[in-house]
Amino acid sequence: MGTRWLEEDIIQQKWPIYTRANIGEVFPDTITPSTYHLIYNPGDRGWQDAFRNMGVMHKDDVGDDEFLIVGLFGGYGYLNLSYLRMAGVRAPGQGADAIDGSLFGDGNPPAYDPQPYHKRPFNTLKMLRYVTRVLGADREPILIEEGRQRLKEMQRLTPSLDASDEVLLEFINAFPKRYRPQFCSHMQCTITGSILTGMLVDGAKAAGRPDLIMKLTAAVGDVETSNISAVMNEAAQEARKAPAVAAEFDKGVSGIGARLAAMPEAQAFNAAFDRFIARYGHRGPNDWELGARTYENTPELAYAAIDVMRNSDGPVAQKADPALVETERAEAAKIIAPHLGFIDRMNFKKAVKVNKHWVRARESARDLTINIMLPLRHVFFELARRAHERGGVENLRDVCLLHPYDEFPKYIADPKPWVEEINKRAALHARFEAVDPPFFITSQDEVPTLEEMEAEHAKKTTADKVGAGTMLTGIAGASDKVQGRARVIVDAADPKGLEPGDILVAPFTDPTWTPLFMPAAAVVVNLGALMSHAVVVARELNIPCVVSVEGASDKIPDGALIEVDGAAGTVTIVEDA
Repeated sequence: MGTRWLEEDIIQQKWPIYTRANIGEVFPDTITPSTYHLIYNPGDRGWQDAFRNMGVMHKDDVGDDEFLIVGLFGGYGYLNLSYLRMAGVRAPGQGADAIDGSLFGDGNPPAYDPQPYHKRPFNTLKMLRYVTRVLGADREPILIEEGRQRLKEMQRLTPSLDASDEVLLEFINAFPKRYRPQFCSHMQCTITGSILTGMLVDGAKAAGRPDLIMKLTAAVGDVETSNISAVMNEAAQEARKAPAVAAEFDKGVSGIGARLAAMPEAQAFNAAFDRFIARYGHRGPNDWELGARTYENTPELAYAAIDVMRNSDGPVAQKADPALVETERAEAAKIIAPHLGFIDRMNFKKAVKVNKHWVRARESARDLTINIMLPLRHVFFELARRAHERGGVENLRDVCLLHPYDEFPKYIADPKPWVEEINKRAALHARFEAVDPPFFITSQDEVPTLEEMEAEHAKKTTADKVGAGTMLTGIAGASDKVQGRARVIVDAADPKGLEPGDILVAPFTDPTWTPLFMPAAAVVVNLGALMSHAVVVARELNIPCVVSVEGASDKIPDGALIEVDGAAGTVTIVEDA
C-alpha cells in the first residue's frame, strides 16, 4: 500500500481534478493535522460560503457536511480545479478557460469535460447581479471593514495566557467557527478580484491587444503585501545610518536581536524593528500553517531580510510612479474600449475603475485573516510550552502533528506518553517535506504514496540544470526586460548573498519574500498565476516578473546570467554560471 500522510482527503468523483496551482504558494509545505482541522477545513467551509454569496454554488453541488474546494493529498494542499472552473462556466459571458487562464496562463491543464449539471442559469443570473453590484461600487469593499471588526472581536475574546488549560482549550475548540466568516470574506475578495482581472484580460484579447494587459493590471498602490516591505525598510534604513548596527549585521543575524538590544547606538533601529513586529509580526513563510515561523516567533526571518534590504536603495528607487501608471492604464483602456460591444464596453470601463479597490482588498483580507489566526497561535503554543515543562517534546511546532480535538487535550493533560509518537510523526513529516507532490491529481489512484514521491524526487540531479541558450517559459507577470545574475533561493530566511541587481529565482513566494524583491532586478518563480503574490508585488515595485516557470529553481544554475522578459513570460540563460 505504501506510506500515507496522517490526514488524507478523498477525491470528489463529481469534481475530480485537483491542482497545486496557486495553493502551492499559500500552503507550500506539508500540512499538519492541527492546521488541517483548525484552519484548512473551516477555510473550505468559508470558501463555500463565499461562492454562495457570489452565486457560484448550487445547492446540489455538494452535501452539507462535505468539503469541496480544497483537498489534502500526499501531505500537500490542492485546489479543486473541477469546481473552481464553475466560477467561469456559470459566470455570464465566460467559461472554464477564464479560470484556467488565471491559474495556468498558457499552460496545459487537464481538459475541461462539460457535464449537464455544470451550467446553472439561475446561478448565472445571481452572478450577474453580484458582478453588477461590484462594478457599481467604486470604493473599498465593506468586507474589509467587517474583517477589521472581526479582528478586534477575536482579540477581545482571546483569554489571558495565564488562564487555565481548560479555558485555553475551549478557545481553541471555538476558533474554527469564528474563523470561517473571515475566510469567507477573504475568498470573496480574492475571487472577485480575479473576475475583474479576467474582465480586463478578456477586453484586451477581444480588442486584439493582449499586449495591453500589463498596463491595465499594473500597480495600484497601497497594497498590504508590498507595505510589509515599506515598514521593514524603515528599520533597514536605520541600520544603514548607524555604523555600529551595520557592524553587528556584518557579524551575522544569529543572535543579533540580543546584541542590538544591549546597544545604545541601536535605539532608533530597535524602535523601528519593534514597530514592524507590532504591525506584521503575524506574517511569515507558509503563514497559513499553525506551526509556521513568523516574524514574531522567529525574528531572524526579519533580520535576514533587513540584512539584504540595508544594502539596497529601498522602495523609493524602484516603486512604480503612480501618475505614470494611471496615465498608461487610462490610455490602454481608451485603445481597447472602442473595439468592444456596448454592454462589454460599459462593463470594461467600470472594471478598470474598480479593479484597484479589489486588488488592495484581496491583500488586505488575506492579512486580516492571518492576523486573526495570531491569537490561536499564542494560545496553542502556550499550552504546548506548558506540556514541555511537564515532560513533553522540546520542539513545540511538532505538537501540531497531533489531532487538535482527539489527541492534543490528552497530550496537554499527560504529555510524557505521547513523546515517542510525536517524534515518530516528526520524522515522517520530514520525509514528506523533502519531496514534491504532483501538480495535478485526477483520480484516487493518482494520489501518490510517500515512497512513490521519494522515488520521483530522487530522479532530480544536477543534470537537470539548463545551459546557455535555453529558454524557459511561464506566465507573464510584470512587464519589461532585464538581465542579471540568477540568485536561486529556496528559503526566505537564507537569502545567500542576494545583491542589488541580481535576479531572484524561487520555488514559490509569499509575503515573507517581499523584502527580497526590493534589491532584485527581476523575479522568477516556479509556481504562481496572474494574480499571485509575486506578480502583485512585482508590479508595485515595477520590476519584471515571470511565474509558473516549471522547475525554475532546480533548472536555473545559481550565478548564471539570465534574461527575464516579464511581458513575454520567458527566462533565457544568456551565460552559464
